[in-house]
Amino acid sequence: MHTPKTYFIGGIASDERLFKYQLVHIPNSTYLPFPKHDQHDTMETYAKKFIPLIDTSQPFHIVANSMGGIMTMELIKHIHPQKVVLVSSVKNRKEMPFILKQMKITHLHKLLPGAGFIGFIQFGSLFKKEITRIPGLRETVVSMAKNNDRDFLYWCVNAIVKWKGDIDHRKDIIHIHGTKDDMFPYRNIRNAIPVKDGTHAMLLNKHVEVTSLLKENLK
Repeated sequence: MHTPKTYFIGGIASDERLFKYQLVHIPNSTYLPFPKHDQHDTMETYAKKFIPLIDTSQPFHIVANSMGGIMTMELIKHIHPQKVVLVSSVKNRKEMPFILKQMKITHLHKLLPGAGFIGFIQFGSLFKKEITRIPGLRETVVSMAKNNDRDFLYWCVNAIVKWKGDIDHRKDIIHIHGTKDDMFPYRNIRNAIPVKDGTHAMLLNKHVEVTSLLKENLK
């Protein structure tokens, strides 16, 4: 029996290394790099740029993390995966934290350019025990951020803040979410599979549990 291809889409300031464990253990899987953005892209227009990267003539799944999940919620308005799995993400704007919703009005996010965002990750990661206690993990997180184009990072933050996200295009989304996610708090998330004590970095620091859940739900 043919195994559907599983496409992985990452979050902001990440690259293929975010899914280094999942790509090894999930059959017929591949990582989708971020297409080049245009300055005036919205989340809705940018998501369409993934379409040429996906073979829609064969059955396929999408697994998406954080910002990649937001992109995927727009992408599936145009293509039809057999299964969609969000990890540490949100399905609509209602699941976003209050501070992100407010930024659409205050525009405070525009005070943080791409270089500043990388610096924020580099400095902020020093105080995240779930990252610093695993040897080499902080270095990987900072390296992934630096591997992203600074203009793209600035665009990403703005696109997330401005995302409309008013409805769920599909009601069968599989959502895996950590109970200690500090980016998208679990209390705001509906109909998710909880990962106890999972944080926003759980693809890397709880990879055994998350990969097991992915394999189970992609059967």
